Amino acid sequence: ACDGWNNPYPASDAGKSILYTAFTERPKHLDPAQAYSENEYDLLANIYAPPLQYHYLKRPYQLVPLAARAMPAVTYLDSRRRPLPDNAPAEQIAFSVYEIHLKPDMRYQPHPAFVAGNLSLSKDALSGIHALNDFPQRATRRVTAADYVHQIKRLVHPELHTPIAGVMGEYIVGLKEYAATLQRAAQQHPGAYLDLDAYPLSGVQVVSDTAYRITVRGKYPQFAYWLAMPFFAPMPQEAERFYAQPGMKQRNLTLDWWPVGSGPYYLSENDPNRRMVLTRNPNYHSELYPAAGEPGDASLLADAGKPLPLTDQVVFSLEKETIPYWNKFLQGYYDASGISSDSFDQAVQVSVGGEAAVTDEMQKQGITLSTAVATSTMYTGFNWLDPVVGGASERAGKLRRAIAITVDFEEFVSIFANG
Repeated sequence: ACDGWNNPYPASDAGKSILYTAFTERPKHLDPAQAYSENEYDLLANIYAPPLQYHYLKRPYQLVPLAARAMPAVTYLDSRRRPLPDNAPAEQIAFSVYEIHLKPDMRYQPHPAFVAGNLSLSKDALSGIHALNDFPQRATRRVTAADYVHQIKRLVHPELHTPIAGVMGEYIVGLKEYAATLQRAAQQHPGAYLDLDAYPLSGVQVVSDTAYRITVRGKYPQFAYWLAMPFFAPMPQEAERFYAQPGMKQRNLTLDWWPVGSGPYYLSENDPNRRMVLTRNPNYHSELYPAAGEPGDASLLADAGKPLPLTDQVVFSLEKETIPYWNKFLQGYYDASGISSDSFDQAVQVSVGGEAAVTDEMQKQGITLSTAVATSTMYTGFNWLDPVVGGASERAGKLRRAIAITVDFEEFVSIFANG
């Protein structure tokens, strides 16, 4: 952070391990069953611990275990559920069974939901509660395989709008039927707490406290990538029961506002119109900084083998516009910043050989440039109802193709993407 008269941070924070950054749009959802936007995942990826993750440094992207002890063991079955060899033709594979073994002794963040007395609060007990910090007691417990199964069931909870429910219903055995079962149960008992544990899901089973199985239809290798997303992170039933109590929603005490996770951080402050703060989860001890990377990653491997997280807090401040964000970064308000097209020439110089580096002025301020290769998809959209370019006629099809060929995407990247 910056020094001097314009330091925006408390003097008590000086010398502490705090990362100062910003967010440009308030998150709509923090419930892992509903969140699906990049700005939401900036927070949730640090709060929840799904079975898998992407290696922090290796490229191309590589899946590695996070909460899982190892990559899932996959067994292929035919239509009569007889085992098949790993090299069996895809058309013979009727089911793929993913068995996931979890790391032992993972624990949740401290939270009031793990205090037994907080699961049956009276109206009087809630009278003085206005925020999560008003609860005097917090506790934790060990993460179990049942928590991961519970979260998968939540993907089709009738009160939640899960963006991947339709896709998963086509693959996870029994999930579509399970959704119908929960829908009927909710209609029979309107307003009552829906206990998902009372309804078994045929395609997902708990094997032990630290192992569970997911059965999907056919051969679907992409399923492993879903397991790296918060949709498949653990959810303790206590959290749902806690937030389902009367009076909680009116106080903004919901999973969509206050997540309950087992990741490296927990959300300690949530004011999405001003700032959001992640604080180190004192119960997180399951991950080390990677010891291997790509050529040229020597500077990024200085922390190899250190326990994660490396910082005690991450402070996100709301910055809706990119120019004020950049200017505050230059003043030391933030520890890192992207570079908008408006600021690119000020910050970056490109050598004759095409190598990008920060300008001399930036170097004098101790600013360094970090670049990464990311995937992107570009397309040209046409209005199908337009009388000129729309419609299924041969003429319109050729016109759309001609326009797509004519657009100089290299020039577009050069002008608008600092290429």
